[in-house]
Amino acid sequence: MQNPFGKLQYGSLKKVTARCYLFRNVVNSGIIVTDEGVAVVDTQINAPMARRMLAAIRTVTAAPIKYVINTHYHWDHWAGNDVFREAGATIVSGELTWDFMQRRSYRQRAFLRSRGFAIPEKDPALPDRTVENDLTLTLGSLPIHLLFLGRAETDDATAVYLPTEKCVISGDTLMTGSFPILGQPVMAEGLSDDRAWIKTLQKMKTLSPEKIIPGHGPLGGVEDIDFFIGLQTYFLDQVIPLYEQGKSTEEIIRIVETGLPKRYADLPQVWGTPRYAILRILRSVTGWQEMKPSAIPRADPETLRIPLREIMDRPQSYIRAAEFFEMENKADLALGIINEGCERLPNDPALWVARGRLHLKCSRAAGSVLERADFFLEVCRSAEKALSIDPTYAPALVLYGSYLAMGAFRNGDDPTEAMMLLERALALPMEPPEEAKARFFLGICYRSMEREDLAAACFNKALELDPNYAPPRMAVMSDEEMLRVPERFKAGGPRPF
Repeated sequence: MQNPFGKLQYGSLKKVTARCYLFRNVVNSGIIVTDEGVAVVDTQINAPMARRMLAAIRTVTAAPIKYVINTHYHWDHWAGNDVFREAGATIVSGELTWDFMQRRSYRQRAFLRSRGFAIPEKDPALPDRTVENDLTLTLGSLPIHLLFLGRAETDDATAVYLPTEKCVISGDTLMTGSFPILGQPVMAEGLSDDRAWIKTLQKMKTLSPEKIIPGHGPLGGVEDIDFFIGLQTYFLDQVIPLYEQGKSTEEIIRIVETGLPKRYADLPQVWGTPRYAILRILRSVTGWQEMKPSAIPRADPETLRIPLREIMDRPQSYIRAAEFFEMENKADLALGIINEGCERLPNDPALWVARGRLHLKCSRAAGSVLERADFFLEVCRSAEKALSIDPTYAPALVLYGSYLAMGAFRNGDDPTEAMMLLERALALPMEPPEEAKARFFLGICYRSMEREDLAAACFNKALELDPNYAPPRMAVMSDEEMLRVPERFKAGGPRPF
C-alpha cells in the first residue's frame, strides 16, 4: 500500500549514455552534458521542479547551461524555462511551437489547473531562437540534431537525436509505462485517421536508437516504438470500421472497451484512457467532439427519489444521508443527495463544503489524471461557492487549502496559495477535528517544500487535536509500518480519511 502522505522524491537523475541523462519526474527531461556546456531538453512542469533539476545537474557538472530545447508547446514541458534562462541558456524551439506557446497558452493553463496543477498566470519564458524544420547544434564535439519527423501528439513535435550516443529524446512523440494520452479530444491534433503519428514513429525508428527518453514514463527503446505503433493501429482498426457501420459513440465505446486485448487493458491509467483514445479518433473522423465522458457517477433518478423522500429539508439531513450512502459504497446516491441539497438550499456553505469533500473522496476511485479532473473541477466549484456565501467560513478555507496543498505536494510545486488559505482558516475559531485537518495539510505544504522539521510539528499538532485522524499518523509512518495499515483499519482502528 503506497503511503499517499509519505515523503516524495522530486525527480531523479539517471545516466543513460556517456553524455546523456534522464531527469525522471511527472514529465521527463533530457540532460546532455559536455565539457563545453549543457543542453536541457524540456524544462519540467513548474519552476520549483526546474530548480530541483538544475541542482541535480550541478551534482554531475559545473559546465555552463548553453541551451534549452522545447520539444512542443504543452505547458508541462516548458514551465521551467525562466529558471534556465536565468542560468544563461538560449532557448530553442520549432517555429510552430513558439507560435502555439502564445496562442494556446490560456487553454493550456486552464487544462492543467483543472487537473490539480498550481499554474501561475504569467507565461514562462518564450524561446529565443526558432527553427522551421531541422537544426544541428554543437556542444564541443557532440552534434545535437533537432528533427521535425512529423505530427504526433501535437502538430509541432520536435525530437532530439544524438547520433554519437545512439539516443533519442522524444518529447511526447513516445510515452511509455502507462496508457498514453493520444491527443486531447477537444483539439484537432493527435491520433487521427490519416495515421500521421504512426508515420512519425516509423521515422523515429529508422534512426535506430538504442535508448529513447520518452516524454512520460521509464526509459525506452525501439521495442517501445513498436508497442506504441501497435496500440495506435489497434484502436484505429477497431474504431473507424464501427463508426462507418453507423454505430453510436456509446456503442463504439462499449464494444472497444469490453474487447480490449490484455496487453492494452492491463496498462496503468495514469494519464490517458482507452475511452479518451476512442473519442480522439472519432474527433479526427467527424471534426467535432460529440460527447465528453465523465467519471463522476450519476444516480438513476427513480432510485434517487426513494431516499430523497425520507430526508428533511435541512442541511445536516442531506449531509448525514450522503455520508451514509458513501459508507455503503454507493457514491452515485451520495453525490445525488448532496447535489439535491445544494440545489434546494444553495446559500448554506456547509452543504457546499460537504459536496466538495465528497467529490474529493470519490476522485480516488478514478483511474487517470483526465478522469480525476472531473471531480477536481467540482471540488473547486464547491469551495468557491461556499466562500462566496461566507468568506470567513473556516471549513471552506480548509477544503480549498487541502486540495491545493495535495496538488503542490504531488507535483513538487509552490504551496504558497494553499498555505495562505490554511493560515486564514487557522486564524478563525474551529472545532478540534477541523483544526486538525488544517494543521495536517499545512504540514503537507511544508513537506512539499522539503521542510521536514516544520512538517513534523504540524503532523504532531494535528494528532494532538484529533488522535483518531489517520492522515497525520500515516504521514510519519515508515514504509514497513505502512504495509500493516490495512490490517490495523480492519481491526477497528481509525479510518484512513
